[in-house]
Amino acid sequence: MRNAVKIIITVFIDLVVFAALLLSIAWFHHARPQELTVQRVFEIPTTAPSIPTPTAAPNTTVPPQPGTTPGELPEETPAPTPTPRPTGLLGYKYAEKFTDGEVIWDENGYRSADVCIEVSEHEMTVHRYPVHYFVADIYIQNIASFRCAIAENESNKETVVKMANDNNAIVALSGDYFLHHGSGLAIRNGVVYREKLHKDQDVCVLYMDGTMETYYKGQVDLNYIYSKAPLHAWSFGPKLLDNGQPKTEFNTSVETWNPRAAIGYYEPGHYCFVVVDGRQEGYSYGLLMQDLSKLMYDLGCTEAYNLDGGMTAMMAFRGELFSRPCGGGRKNCDILYIGEP
Repeated sequence: MRNAVKIIITVFIDLVVFAALLLSIAWFHHARPQELTVQRVFEIPTTAPSIPTPTAAPNTTVPPQPGTTPGELPEETPAPTPTPRPTGLLGYKYAEKFTDGEVIWDENGYRSADVCIEVSEHEMTVHRYPVHYFVADIYIQNIASFRCAIAENESNKETVVKMANDNNAIVALSGDYFLHHGSGLAIRNGVVYREKLHKDQDVCVLYMDGTMETYYKGQVDLNYIYSKAPLHAWSFGPKLLDNGQPKTEFNTSVETWNPRAAIGYYEPGHYCFVVVDGRQEGYSYGLLMQDLSKLMYDLGCTEAYNLDGGMTAMMAFRGELFSRPCGGGRKNCDILYIGEP
């Protein structure tokens, strides 16, 4: 009898300690915000880059033509009218996706002179399980259209929809929950909030020239990143593609089935937001990390990066929730979003 009581007391104490540890982890990872401290600032360009105009051919002396007398000039051929040169990250590429200034909203996307977003919902079967995912295919002429927002309240946590509406976002994606972690490079809108690297995290950087690069843990060079004028840097991961190819091994502890959020890159000015619903039996199970990597590869991305998933993973479009997060989702501290420049 005494032994039985001792066993019960021991098990009870173990359960209490385990619960306390779980609460501590939840507090530090999902509740306790870190203070925002500006380390340095990179200025965001206010105008889109111009595509260089070809230089005019040098003026040359025209030799006498047959049928003309010496000293008589041949009839002049009028110089061709210069073709207007485009400005923007994409130039004339994908010109059909932009308008002359008119703004067009519909259930499938948004178009203007500077921004084109095409949203879509998909379903597939992965390892015999149903999976639903959402894609926002993004084309922008000005890098100033690609922004991040931080929840501005006491807890530094807000819903994705609320942050999207507060910032006039056309489409928004949940971020990397950076305020609730003690380390990891954090740059938002050219502002460096944290330089301390996480020893186990890959890093993703979007630069002001529109390029995006991902770096493996231990290979992050801050001097190199700063020399290229970073616009945003996320530290959650992992890096999903290796030289544009899908991967099977990752720097992460969450490779199992989960809801996912990811950003993909094609070329400067062309990106995608992806959300995979999960933890909903019969509707969507989520994805293993290797399957998320293959999905980003199949979408044609040359770089891709995983952001915070689980209940955090969600997408907003036209001011409303576009995906269907498990448990209704949870508040986040930051979003990636696209708006007019």
